Amino acid sequence: MRIATGCIGHETNTFSKVPTTLESFEQGSYFIGNNLLTAFSGTSTITGGFIDRAHELEVELVPLLWTFATPSATIEQSAYDNLKKSFLERLEASLPIDGVLLDLHGAMVTEAHEDAEGDLLASVRAIVDTIPVVTTLDLHANITSQMAEFSDTIVGFDTYPHVDCYDRGLEAMQLIFDTVKGNIFLTMAYRQVPLLTGPPAQCTMKIPMSDIIAELHALENRSKVLTATLAMGFPFADIHDAGAAVLITTDGDPDLAEQYADEFSSFLWSRRTDLISNLVSIEDAVAKSRKDSGRPFVLAEGSDNPGGGGPCDGTHVLRWFIEADVQEAIIAIIADPESVKQAFDAGVGNRIALHIGGKTDPLHGTPVLADAYVKRISDGNFIHKGPMGRGKTGTLGHTAVIEVGGITIVLTEQRTQPFDSEILRSNGIIPEDSKLIVLKSAVHYRAAYSPIAHEIIDIDTPGVHSPDLFSYKYRNVRRPIFPLDEDAHWE
Repeated sequence: MRIATGCIGHETNTFSKVPTTLESFEQGSYFIGNNLLTAFSGTSTITGGFIDRAHELEVELVPLLWTFATPSATIEQSAYDNLKKSFLERLEASLPIDGVLLDLHGAMVTEAHEDAEGDLLASVRAIVDTIPVVTTLDLHANITSQMAEFSDTIVGFDTYPHVDCYDRGLEAMQLIFDTVKGNIFLTMAYRQVPLLTGPPAQCTMKIPMSDIIAELHALENRSKVLTATLAMGFPFADIHDAGAAVLITTDGDPDLAEQYADEFSSFLWSRRTDLISNLVSIEDAVAKSRKDSGRPFVLAEGSDNPGGGGPCDGTHVLRWFIEADVQEAIIAIIADPESVKQAFDAGVGNRIALHIGGKTDPLHGTPVLADAYVKRISDGNFIHKGPMGRGKTGTLGHTAVIEVGGITIVLTEQRTQPFDSEILRSNGIIPEDSKLIVLKSAVHYRAAYSPIAHEIIDIDTPGVHSPDLFSYKYRNVRRPIFPLDEDAHWE
């Protein structure tokens, strides 16, 4: 059995000012052919799961193209067209094959396609015809009818932080194997629920999402149900289909799939008022952290999360900390290549005047002039050791650790979501020894930081990834939709 696999992936924030070009993909993750298998072998990733289960089942996994760019603005059409052409050419060259297993995200937007994954899947289907196509998607996917139409089934993450990627990869590989063998017959029902939710409320480590996922798993254990997926959507893509979706796949029973899809969608709708994010001001969060807890307080600045399209150079927190003379604090990270270069030029142990951050747009703040001590410089390379992406190589680009008063700041060349504590440890910072840690992340950091944190607080700052959905001027999202519209309803 020969199964082709690959990815063109991006989580597109249409409100972001950070451009997404072909270079964005090439500088992100870009693997062709056997390099794809080498890169993901032994990793706790979706494709890592594909590889391991394929080996167990003695399936030949045919690698195509795998590329993913750090979340940012709408993708330049020429970039997508280039990548799509390369992907499809490699797919055609791989024929004959028995199936296609795609590791996609589900919230990719280009200048010409609101539903880029749907466009890619339609093109794949045109080549492979009736050959099974199984797609994995992120929990933040904006799943469209086209994605569902051209996939035999869709397997989505059950966790946020995404600590089940490997397991979903195993599951997807098993499903396509059993389909090709004729052991099962995939029948999938799709529902779109008029619901937008911000990232903190989507966290599956706490109520209400922990309860919602438990209900999903209970449904998945019913007779004839092969897999069940809940996508909470990505509200920072201003497209018609942004929001929650439910997919239920049964073994040859389409009526049952439709019934369960209706039932679970109604259950999700009944919890809609619980899925509104609660944010805390910087002032109130710092006041809490002044307590002597013995463990660090973790402040999540999700509004500037580069993992969702934020520029990662916001300065609202830094400016407030300096003015309030906050001590024993860490800010991770501020992406500022200009300041990094100045720190490298100055060298470790020297002081330097820097205009830190604030170089993307005024929404995220203006540069902060500060007298900084250069404590450490590095190449920014590290190995993920936390629950997410364990085993993968990560890079921050050239990195400088600086001190401004009582504040330690990790400055980087590249925008990178600091969800793995190894980003700090690899730069000589022990997070457990700090009183206050600010992370430009929405939820992913919880997997690594919850065990060491005294308390985790979602702070309220302006930005293109703010969970305050009323702060955006939506033009394309279907209406009515909750919570933007009180008259939204589910039938």
